[in-house]
Amino acid sequence: IASADGEGGMSAEAIKARIARLIEAEEPKAILSDDTLVDLLAKDGCDIARRTVAKYREAMGIGSSVQRRRAKAIAG
Repeated sequence: IASADGEGGMSAEAIKARIARLIEAEEPKAILSDDTLVDLLAKDGCDIARRTVAKYREAMGIGSSVQRRRAKAIAG
């Protein structure tokens, strides 16, 4: 995946790991949407589309923000 500045880039695996870390660190009351994940990755210099974030998240078996919010509410 190309970097935002047009130089270098990040591997898909590095981006997946970053997405997983961001989701693991999210607060139960502030679940990150795919759009928010795109914004956070952009701050790290990764230019990636929302649908790519969704595809990577689903490939890792991580639910959508709605699913995660419900699961965390049930878990208490």
